[in-house]
Amino acid sequence: MHALHYFCCWTLLGSLGLALTQKPLEQPGCDGTGLVDPDGRCNGDGLIHDPPPRDRDGFRFENPSTDCEYVTQMHIWDSFKDLEKDMTKLFTLIHKNVSFTVVGHHPIAGHYHDLLHFYVNALRRVSVLFFDHADKFKIHPQAIHGGCNDRWSVQEVNFQGVMNSGDDFDIVNVWVTRWGHHGQMVEIRTYIDAARIMEALHKNEIWWNGTTFRDNLQYMPGPAGMPDMKELEGLMGYPNGSKYQE
Repeated sequence: MHALHYFCCWTLLGSLGLALTQKPLEQPGCDGTGLVDPDGRCNGDGLIHDPPPRDRDGFRFENPSTDCEYVTQMHIWDSFKDLEKDMTKLFTLIHKNVSFTVVGHHPIAGHYHDLLHFYVNALRRVSVLFFDHADKFKIHPQAIHGGCNDRWSVQEVNFQGVMNSGDDFDIVNVWVTRWGHHGQMVEIRTYIDAARIMEALHKNEIWWNGTTFRDNLQYMPGPAGMPDMKELEGLMGYPNGSKYQE
């Protein structure tokens, strides 16, 4: 379960908000089902009214509009930043049948046809390299282009941390993402610093494979072994808390 709560070397990978629209969800403990707790603070509409403003590290948005067909740039910023402390949000940020390409020629490169294969073969494999210093992991969105009324957006994201080996980790990844109407990423191409990833794997594990031309149709989690797949499948769903029907 630790892998779900800590590190994402991209990662991710791409806007983990919980909302179908740009409106924030209710406070913790309010499930948005429409049921009202007479003894609580949930009114059942699924919304937080007059939420406090969020400090976004002084980030300047090239398009601060909230009247968007897809996702706002603020939603994109929040989604990446939220992964810093809660990796479980990955499973509602990205659609379960995402088309995910990690560009390059290195151990985690290739085309992934769904979220679970990407998580097991790439993200989790890298995240275990940072378990010993999970509290030092930071995500800093540096640039966001597109989004709002465009299905595609481009993000430059700085990932910082300390590896199990004690070495500092500091890279900038570029994510090119296509958004669906549910506020989820449905197609992703990410460009990472291959040399830094290979160095991290070399210092913390010995397990080599991967190329952009490989289709990832089998789980290859590396030395850490397989995670609890039932648990991961239970986390997947739409940002409003509903589950996939198919």
